[in-house]
Amino acid sequence: MSTTTLNFNFTLNTSLQVGDVVYYIEGEEPIKQIGPSTSIVGSVVTCDSTLGDTTLLSNDSYIFFSKDNEINTSGLVGYYAEVEFVNNSTEDAELFAVNSEIFVSSN
Repeated sequence: MSTTTLNFNFTLNTSLQVGDVVYYIEGEEPIKQIGPSTSIVGSVVTCDSTLGDTTLLSNDSYIFFSKDNEINTSGLVGYYAEVEFVNNSTEDAELFAVNSEIFVSSN
């Protein structure tokens, strides 16, 4: 397995997890994949670059990552909510808004 180690001198995005695919872009060149992250320790990221392309990777490269869209979904699958609103007042009432906080947990 070929590995690439990326050392950063700043705090990494907290969303970066092992398994996320790391990419880079250098100047006007097309986006290149480095590979999936295999280790994250502080500001050091190690990637499996066996199938990646690191030929143009430099200190000036813009490095970013993406999540696996099969694991980190953005829609509800197999879950539902049922809500009933009851007005016990004898006077007229208006409902201005209904909100919810729903998120997908990848843990």
